[in-house]
Amino acid sequence: MKTQIMKNLLGLFDARKATLVVAFVLFGASLAVPAMSCTVPYNAGELVQRLLHQINEERRRSGLPQFYMSPSLVRGAQMHACDNANHDRLSHIGTDGSLPGNRVLRVGYDFDVVTENVAIGYSKAKQVLEAWLRSSTHRKNIFEPRTNDLGLAVARGHDGRLHWVMNGGLR
Repeated sequence: MKTQIMKNLLGLFDARKATLVVAFVLFGASLAVPAMSCTVPYNAGELVQRLLHQINEERRRSGLPQFYMSPSLVRGAQMHACDNANHDRLSHIGTDGSLPGNRVLRVGYDFDVVTENVAIGYSKAKQVLEAWLRSSTHRKNIFEPRTNDLGLAVARGHDGRLHWVMNGGLR
C-alpha cells in the first residue's frame, strides 16, 4: 500500500536510483522524496495542514471556494522548497533557472493557471499566512478565484530556517 501511494504521488522519481531521500509525513502517509540532502521539519505534515486550513478559512471569508491539495502541486512545491533550502535562498526562480510553470509541468500538472508564493524564516503556519497576506502579490495568489488546486511544502535550510512554498493551480 505505501509503495503504491509513493508511486502515485512521486511518479517522476525512481526510488531505485535515488541515493538520498527525505522522509516526511503528509496527510498521514509516509512519503520519500529524492532531494539532495533536503531536510523537512519533523512536523511538516502538521504545519502544511494548518496552513491549508488557515488559507481556506481566509478564502471562505471572502466567498471563495476552498483549495484542494493536489499531489502533483505538492511534489512541485516540495522540490522548490528543497531547492531554496539547499541553497539558503528565497526565490521564485529555481537554481536551474526554472519558473513555477516549468516546475509544475515537470511533475505532471498541466495547467491553465499557476501561482506561487514563497517565504523563509517563519516557524508557524500563521506567521507565513500573515506575511503572504501583507504582500499584495502573494495575497492576490491566495485569493485568485480561478485556482482550486494547491500544493504546500516546507523544508529546513542548512541554517535552520524554514522555507515555504505554495503553488496554486487550475487545470
